[in-house]
Amino acid sequence: MSRSSQGVPEKLRLGFLGGAVNSAVGRAHRDAIELDQKFDLVAGCFSRHQEINRETAEQYRILPERCHGDFDSLLSKESGNIDALVVLTPTQQHTNQVVAALEAGIPVISEKALAGSSAETRMIDNARSNGTFLAVTYNYTGYPMLREIRGMVEHGVFGELQQIHIEMPQESFLRFRRDGTPMTPQDWRLRDGPVPTVSLDLGVHVHSLLHFLTQREPEEVCATSQSFGNFPQVLDNVQALVRCAGGLHCSMWYGKTALGQRNGLRVRLYGSKASVEWLQETPEIAHFYDRNGRKQILDRASPDIMIANASRYERFKAGHPSGFIEAFANYYADLADALLQRKTNSARLPHPYVLGLDEAEEGLRLLEAIECSRLEKRWIEIEPRGVRRAVTERLEIQAPQLAL
Repeated sequence: MSRSSQGVPEKLRLGFLGGAVNSAVGRAHRDAIELDQKFDLVAGCFSRHQEINRETAEQYRILPERCHGDFDSLLSKESGNIDALVVLTPTQQHTNQVVAALEAGIPVISEKALAGSSAETRMIDNARSNGTFLAVTYNYTGYPMLREIRGMVEHGVFGELQQIHIEMPQESFLRFRRDGTPMTPQDWRLRDGPVPTVSLDLGVHVHSLLHFLTQREPEEVCATSQSFGNFPQVLDNVQALVRCAGGLHCSMWYGKTALGQRNGLRVRLYGSKASVEWLQETPEIAHFYDRNGRKQILDRASPDIMIANASRYERFKAGHPSGFIEAFANYYADLADALLQRKTNSARLPHPYVLGLDEAEEGLRLLEAIECSRLEKRWIEIEPRGVRRAVTERLEIQAPQLAL
């Protein structure tokens, strides 16, 4: 008897483009889709290197005839046979691949960053004029305590939002191996375009958390960037002050030269009534403070918790921490719900936790303004969506100056 005949929805069928066993993200995506059993990985073109491609298919238990040697073969043979294509290639390749998949009518789940510039998102938008599903994996939004904080914002717990500080410092561009030689990133991370790769790599996550937690659009930015690490041809440290809609002030810091920070993601949100602090290294707790001087540690078992104690997050009881893969899996569960909703609901209502083209474009416009502010040493206004982007034009003109 099939799952559907028992009243259990059939699993959604996924294909991977990229995500081989030797990639930075492949196994994380593979593991995340397994936790809630809403997806089956059934096909893919995992690597341009055929030996690695075949090895990945074997490890991921893909039938040999559904392991494709190139992207064109994957598209032509799997269109209609998969419910979504997960794009896990380097960012610089995303736009053409996402456009091709959407034009073939295949729903797309793309790794961040969706594209290399806001101009490229217009090409993607045109390709999905038929309404084909498109989402981007901002996996950090899957942490239950961050979802709790978002719910607290929506319920007015913090009063009027005043400040948010988001940090994502790492150390990999300054760290040495045991033999005293620099750690070596992938080649694509060592080339900057109009938007520096560090912004496309880390800055998109910082923006996604600003958007996810506050729903406030960035309006103006003043920023500075540096190259502190072992690779002077690229920028590797960014600091920005952002003025957002509704009077919210945001500070951002992200980079890859903060020794001692493996992945120091940290969020601090301050309002007129209360504040909260969350660190990814201790993802199960948030520190809450109110204007009466009360300090409180919140976790999934706290009596006032509204979201983080939902059964979908209780893979095991409080006190047994959930982590990165579980947060990734939470986001994939949202993607499955959104895909199923799209297939069965002609209204195509947006899923509250799934971020897509609009959020990706907003983030890229912010990152472009950050780079323009660095170059011009002044505050830069972030143009609304749909307005001809003078910031983009200036970056295109100044692109040759980006190499330090």
